[in-house]
Amino acid sequence: MVEYRMRVHVVGNRQSPAVANLGLLKTPQVSENEVGSDVRKCVSSDFYVDDGITSVSTPEKAIWLMKQTQRALALNGNLRLHKLASNNETVIAAFPQVDLAKDLASLDLTKDELPLQRSLVLTLDLRKDCFTFQVSHTDKPFTRRGILSVVNSLYHPLGFVALATILGKCMLKEMTVVNDGWDNPLPDKYLKPWKE
Repeated sequence: MVEYRMRVHVVGNRQSPAVANLGLLKTPQVSENEVGSDVRKCVSSDFYVDDGITSVSTPEKAIWLMKQTQRALALNGNLRLHKLASNNETVIAAFPQVDLAKDLASLDLTKDELPLQRSLVLTLDLRKDCFTFQVSHTDKPFTRRGILSVVNSLYHPLGFVALATILGKCMLKEMTVVNDGWDNPLPDKYLKPWKE
């Protein structure tokens, strides 16, 4: 009997994303003895598809973790971890330009502002070290349909803005009792809370 092993997965197959994620998760497990359990934890907990967002207490730990993660992924999975970004200049300086995010590679850290980074539809302000979200400023009518459109347009896979979307959904539920049509204007008493 001849045994065949698949070494390449066809892109576009229905299973391809799941296989790619499984490969990413398994790769640091194979080299855990060499690079440590922190790398495995980082990849399994802090990656979403192919974007990783993690936080550590010191620049030295960040540099070590990223270099070890790069090593583990390259060694056992032939994967290149790049497009790195950090809010710390020491971390950015520790990596070659080819490994940095596109807008950080040509940055002069002594005089240029750190640019915004986008990941998982989040915007990370490196200077302030905080996530920001952009809500569409398209004027929607003050109707049930308009409010539903605004509430559902905010995609947040990590749940950072769940409080705002839940409040919007609760307000929408309350307005449903008062107004029976999707395109009928809502009572003025809801306008101020909605804008807030």
